[in-house]
Amino acid sequence: MNKALVIAGFAGIGKTYLANKYKNVADLESSAYYYDYSKVDPSDYEKMKGDPNRVLNPDFPQNYIKAVKKAIKNYDIVCVWLKIEVLPLYEKNDIDYQICIPSGEAFKDYKKRYVERGNSERWLAKIDSSYEKYVKYLESDSHKKIILEPDETIEDWLLKNGYKLELKNKKK
Repeated sequence: MNKALVIAGFAGIGKTYLANKYKNVADLESSAYYYDYSKVDPSDYEKMKGDPNRVLNPDFPQNYIKAVKKAIKNYDIVCVWLKIEVLPLYEKNDIDYQICIPSGEAFKDYKKRYVERGNSERWLAKIDSSYEKYVKYLESDSHKKIILEPDETIEDWLLKNGYKLELKNKKK
């Protein structure tokens, strides 16, 4: 089904940075689909990450899968949610994907990056505990894997592997 390269990427690999920099890349950050932000001021969106009082969106996961399918038609590279419980939904909907996580050595640097970008302690603890779970899961998963080394982002990997990234036009 895919026209695009779909990357199910771990937190901090550079998905949002990539989508903000390149016009042929989409980052479908899951929170906007998983939670109901209809009553949240857009300027508070980042502050909401990790908030235990968020309201679940009753349209999830159908709304997210629909958005992924649409993005695949419109972008060359689509970054999606890496969550073990969601991966079967991609398969069920004929969405081919590659999994991207940092190597164990690189993950040490990612933890510093999470603190620098202002993620909450609660969120950091959740990500830290989930990393090992993902590594174990990936050992038995048959999908292609992208393992990022220290100081390597998904942008670096894509460029090194010959993917075309189209810069967004800069405003004059």
